Amino acid sequence: MPIKKPKQAKLPMPFAAQELSHDDDARRRAILIKRELEQADGFSWNAEPQGFAARIRNAPRHKLIAAVVALGMAVAIVSAFLIAMDSGIEVPERVVYMESWDGNRTSEDALRDQAEAMDRLRAQVEANRRAHEAEQARQKALEAERAAARQATS
Repeated sequence: MPIKKPKQAKLPMPFAAQELSHDDDARRRAILIKRELEQADGFSWNAEPQGFAARIRNAPRHKLIAAVVALGMAVAIVSAFLIAMDSGIEVPERVVYMESWDGNRTSEDALRDQAEAMDRLRAQVEANRRAHEAEQARQKALEAERAAARQATS
């Protein structure tokens, strides 16, 4: 016995009034779909769309809490970036990822350039160290002055 291909069922369209159809199967499907939609808290394709305030009022409490937490996290991240922008961290003047030289550059030239760059870096580190030591000395002098003022007043 050959296998017969099943007849394709016409599915009801969401906006069609299938309950008025002359086809018994279409009416039955429409009634079942209507009952399922009624069980789904009054959902309907033909209902007027709710406004934002009505959707907020009808939303479950756990969804509102999750939305507030997500919004709060986004605000925290953006504000952290804004605060970091005003922290005084400056972008270096020039960032060089790769330098290109002519084909006639020798290894001695490369070593000399590297030594010059290291000397500049060492000088900058030494200047920063001296500035830090001067700031530390100034802080110690201020603390000693405050201690002397406290002793004089007591």
